[in-house]
Amino acid sequence: MFIYCLGSCSPKTGLYDNLMDGIVAKPEILKLHRDSVRVTIQGAVPLKYLTKDAKIYLYPEYIYGEGSLRLGEFIPFDAAYTKNLIDAKVDESIVFPYLPGMEKGQLVLKGMVDRKKGTFQAPIKVIAEGLETTPLLTRYGQVLPDQPIPEIGIYILREFRDVDRFETRDFYIPFELGKGQKSNPVFSVPFSDYLIKGETGMKIKKVVVTGLSSPEAKDNTNGLAKERGDFIAERLKSNRFLSKIPIESMYRSGDWFDLRQLLSEYEGISQDQKEFVYAILLNGNSFASQLSALQKLPSYKNISSDLFPKLRSAKVSFELENTRFDDKEIYASVFALLNGDDPLEGFESDHLIYAGQNALKLDEKEAIYKKLNELFPSELSYNNLGVVYLNLAQRELDVRKKNILISDALTNLKQANKIKPGSIPLHNIGRAYLLRGDYFEAYIAISEASAMEKEETNDFLNYNEGLRGALDIINGDYKLATIRFNKTIENESNYFNKGLAYFLSEDYLKASENFESSVQADREAGFGFYGLALVAAVNRDRMALMENLGKAVERSEYLKQKALTDINFKNYRDEQEFINLFK
Repeated sequence: MFIYCLGSCSPKTGLYDNLMDGIVAKPEILKLHRDSVRVTIQGAVPLKYLTKDAKIYLYPEYIYGEGSLRLGEFIPFDAAYTKNLIDAKVDESIVFPYLPGMEKGQLVLKGMVDRKKGTFQAPIKVIAEGLETTPLLTRYGQVLPDQPIPEIGIYILREFRDVDRFETRDFYIPFELGKGQKSNPVFSVPFSDYLIKGETGMKIKKVVVTGLSSPEAKDNTNGLAKERGDFIAERLKSNRFLSKIPIESMYRSGDWFDLRQLLSEYEGISQDQKEFVYAILLNGNSFASQLSALQKLPSYKNISSDLFPKLRSAKVSFELENTRFDDKEIYASVFALLNGDDPLEGFESDHLIYAGQNALKLDEKEAIYKKLNELFPSELSYNNLGVVYLNLAQRELDVRKKNILISDALTNLKQANKIKPGSIPLHNIGRAYLLRGDYFEAYIAISEASAMEKEETNDFLNYNEGLRGALDIINGDYKLATIRFNKTIENESNYFNKGLAYFLSEDYLKASENFESSVQADREAGFGFYGLALVAAVNRDRMALMENLGKAVERSEYLKQKALTDINFKNYRDEQEFINLFK
């Protein structure tokens, strides 16, 4: 009944004109906190209106654009008159959701007095004008209308440094003491099998045969090492499996190189004994004197019986090209897998991971990481599929579909963190909550991610603290945000956010310094110039405001639209120079 009367009952002009004179809003300019607006309505209704038959109703309402948001009612006086009554106190806190377009709105108070002789309406009072939404400028990877859609989340990457790398496989073909040739079978069964089967994903590029001889008197003869090398090289050249592969022959004699190699993996003597051997082999003396010195060592008996026979040989070195990550073969196998067919022989999890890392389209990554989850589930597979869903959600306009993608992302990311708790899945979980608008859960996850990193110079920590600082701004913890940004990567968006935190903390000098740094980091972004315009508005520096705001709006359509409703520029909106900035 009372709400109806607000629009229909007689106002009785002048009778209650001063009913709400003592009532104000704090703050007078409303400010955004997270995704809502908080305001306190305080004051008192004067004694003259507090009669025994009067019941006073106050109705706060936020009016913006073509709409309005009613914010309930409160009753400061309910006909409870006493002799000691001075006034009717008003102290009400209100929280209401932020909605687009509220920047240029008004918080008004409507008053109504219900008495026995009728219902009377007081004039509407504007108690707050405009809404400060500067925290909405915070950059955290969100989609902006005129900007490329940023990639969000962190993939767990695998290093593939062995791609196209050459490797070597060594075999020793033994000879009898003092012999340069040998009768059939020349090659052992394992060696012959290697010639026939090779290695999966490895291609023989070249074969190098090195003839060797041992330091033993009957073996250390001129020409023996060369004869062994040539003999094996000729046999390999006649092998049909090596018909198109270059084969080189060389030899080494009177040299300790091969013995040193064998010693490195030899367990027949202690490490201390090895040190004595190495000291002799590397002292620069003649081969004969070194051999004489070796023979005096206690370890010589073991070395001569175990290692010297291995030097009565020809060493065959296969130089191999790693083709396991040949893009054509990998993508052919991935395509086969995704279509229910069998991949090439030797296809394994690393190939799917490699394909997923190098896929350019999100739908391709999604299909690959789904298959990886199916065949080789791991922290990496679940995390990376979750990141794919994050970026698909980032691009989705349909709210229902977007929420489904965010839920899918959270399911996979939580599973990744369950398999192996880590800072990267936690960071991504925070990203998912941020996409959902759940700033509280986002902050918890991002904070837990930072807590897992012990090294303060860690690149991940520096990146994560940047997002944490952005959330501090959104949460209204501006001074804490400035501390966070001291630990972040120095880039355009972090400089801007740091400047924004100082601006909202009312430290305008440091705000200006960081906005300048943002401009220097990327003059085309526009945000740094906008920040400088905000500082100029506070300092009432009209020239600096027009100059910097002009540079900002010509670089960004988003900032152009923002400036038109930004309460910080309200004193300049009617000036022709300000209007000209938007033409």
